[in-house]
Amino acid sequence: MGHVAPRVWYSLMCGMLLATTGCGQYRPGAGEGASRDAVTTGLVADLRKSGFQVNPGYARLYTQQDCKDFTYPRMRNCYANNPAAPYVTPVVKTWPDEYVDPAMVNAFGSLRPGYTSTYRLDPRDAVVMYGKMPPPGRYMGLQTWEFSQHGHWKTSDHRKWEQKPDLPVPLQYLFDTIPPDDPRSERTQSASALGDIVNNVVMERQSGYSFDKNRYFVITPSATTDRAVRRALRAQGVPDKDIFTERIPARDDLGPIGPLGMGKNAIDFLTTLRYAVPDSDQQRAADNWRSDPPLTVMRVRAPASLGPVQRYASLTFAKRTANNEAHLADDMRNLVAAVCDRVSTAAHLHTRDCGQRLSASTLLPDLVRDFGWTGPYCRKINMNCLGDQQDAAYFLSRPLPLDSGQVYAVVDTLATETGNATYTALSVNDASLMAGVANVLDVGLKGSAEGYAKTVAHSDKFFVHYFSRDCSVLRGLPDRARNCTEITTGMLPSRAGSAAEGDPALHGMFMASLRDYVKPGTERGPDSTKLLTPRILTFTQSAK
Repeated sequence: MGHVAPRVWYSLMCGMLLATTGCGQYRPGAGEGASRDAVTTGLVADLRKSGFQVNPGYARLYTQQDCKDFTYPRMRNCYANNPAAPYVTPVVKTWPDEYVDPAMVNAFGSLRPGYTSTYRLDPRDAVVMYGKMPPPGRYMGLQTWEFSQHGHWKTSDHRKWEQKPDLPVPLQYLFDTIPPDDPRSERTQSASALGDIVNNVVMERQSGYSFDKNRYFVITPSATTDRAVRRALRAQGVPDKDIFTERIPARDDLGPIGPLGMGKNAIDFLTTLRYAVPDSDQQRAADNWRSDPPLTVMRVRAPASLGPVQRYASLTFAKRTANNEAHLADDMRNLVAAVCDRVSTAAHLHTRDCGQRLSASTLLPDLVRDFGWTGPYCRKINMNCLGDQQDAAYFLSRPLPLDSGQVYAVVDTLATETGNATYTALSVNDASLMAGVANVLDVGLKGSAEGYAKTVAHSDKFFVHYFSRDCSVLRGLPDRARNCTEITTGMLPSRAGSAAEGDPALHGMFMASLRDYVKPGTERGPDSTKLLTPRILTFTQSAK
């Protein structure tokens, strides 16, 4: 298609959007073609003819830099973003009657005037996003969270978590208001899941291999609206199998979800499409897709003439399974002991974490298994769930200091080798921002425990990886360069970096996280009760 046709289409679309206060600047997406333009033109015309109001939107890449420049200054939280991939967010034009919280303007990046990344939903509303999916890779998934809600936490709930000695996340990230730390606010951050993710496995089981293909998403609380949007898409030649609906449930097992609506006290939502680990020969195509996502976004409101709103039933999460790793427990103990011995003797580092009985503080807890952090619970007590999801087992350490020469060894099974993950990501998180800043994928972890094969059975099923400001202190260890990540001050500010972003009290502190994504043969992450729990061992240098 030439350069004129997309602008002509957009002028036509703007002419049809009678319910809006204007149209944003149209910017063609990468790889955008005549077929998607034709679908959009026909879809808008069909919806308008049926009495729908239609508002435009666009897709935008949300990056780590956006968190530093926009999200943290406004929300005091980066929500433990996964550094394995940036996120694509649908951005929508606000309805004329929609309350826009001043604290949320540009909270997720610099947007066009009148547009928002967090949105409210009338019971008859839907957000529609479609287009060409990213190039082949190991993961993609669309998820919508309740981002915030009216109310406040009880002092008893706050104290319950405050008194937990093993709590991995600083309390300030779990209980906060909008705007942050405002005692007059009646709005709490939630970032809580509303259901399972529509990921690439879900897509493939319904519509076949979906990377690099056109797929269509409808996010709505109303089955009535969903049916009408689907009819309009089918009228444009879109197969029903290529349409996926994210159903906003009316309640979960702990209470109602809401209220919906445009008012100040209504809940609001955040949607992201995450694409991770492109195939090795697809990196350039993946970068191009991310730089300008070829996706169309609009929000629609169904007319009352369609009939009563039919809300979806209670939220349910799919059951998770896993290959039981219990038979590797003795091997894990042997590997930990071998790492302790080698680091102590070869690198002459010291530790209190090794011995007959390993301290429980060396375990990385799983946020769902050990703390029950799921959407329903978080909403009930007005706690921030930090974007919980069911596509991964998610282990997270407490904040750990870096600036006194510490070296940390993370030891665990490699879930891609035990058949429990499609991909694994071991991440560095900046505790002062609650932000993911670096990642080591399973391809970088595979084989890292092979140096212990003489004393550890099944060493190919494990990994050993080190984190430090200076990996050279691990002299004498084989594959030191490959198996150690240096956490530079450019990556994560030092304790003395008072001018850096984030909470000064947490500068120089990192949190290690391990995510095991999507057990092969299933649509969800592995059941972490069947996995061995990772350990993080702290080593220090002798005082000079």
